[in-house]
Amino acid sequence: MPAICTVFVGPRPTVVTAAGELDIATAVHTDAIFTAASSGTQPAVIIDLRQVTFLDCAGARPVATAARRIREAGGSLTLLAEHPMVLKVLHLHELTPDKVSSADGTVPTQHPPAYPPVVLHCHHRCRLRSER
Repeated sequence: MPAICTVFVGPRPTVVTAAGELDIATAVHTDAIFTAASSGTQPAVIIDLRQVTFLDCAGARPVATAARRIREAGGSLTLLAEHPMVLKVLHLHELTPDKVSSADGTVPTQHPPAYPPVVLHCHHRCRLRSER
């Protein structure tokens, strides 16, 4: 499955939701997205990896780089992940997902922003396929 990144850009926070496989084939594309989302002074970013089905070290590197960049800029990062394999790779990169719950105690499936999304699709060779 190709990686799909949805980026909700608005006042704050910037929400990046990734789905599918984040690996060496998608790393260049996701790195560009995470770099844009984590730039600026004191960025507030939510990276939602709960729909990621495969993550290797090459795919995790852009997430780790964004986390470091956000921390160095004095910003805030909320990292969400559920898949056991994804959690294992994140832990190898010393990244610990946050526990975010709704009022009823369940983890929300999405963070609905009040601004329109920019949806970026990337096929297995990491070229931009479409933008809506």
